[in-house]
Amino acid sequence: MNESDLDAILKRMAAEHLPQLPSPGLIWFRSQLLRKARQQERIERPLVFMRLLAALAAGVILLSLAAANWGEFQGAMNHASRFLLPLLLLTVTASIAFAAMLLWSPAKR
Repeated sequence: MNESDLDAILKRMAAEHLPQLPSPGLIWFRSQLLRKARQQERIERPLVFMRLLAALAAGVILLSLAAANWGEFQGAMNHASRFLLPLLLLTVTASIAFAAMLLWSPAKR
């Protein structure tokens, strides 16, 4: 096969090939989905900010309450209160779970 035969075959293949474009309805549908997704993100942006603000406020309140009652915590620890450590662990676990729910909620996605 020489170069002119190859060139003729390639030209014939190019002429027979029709590009496969999606239908106009499918293009419109995809653009509508993208537009609605952008609108939803824009609408939910204040909610995401408020979730972060609520998580920060809850953390600050928890730390301020712990700092305000630190003397009572130390007194209870010195008296070997057997309920204080499980209560403290439960409080920390609940705080972490609360923060996780605020920061990684499905509404954020």
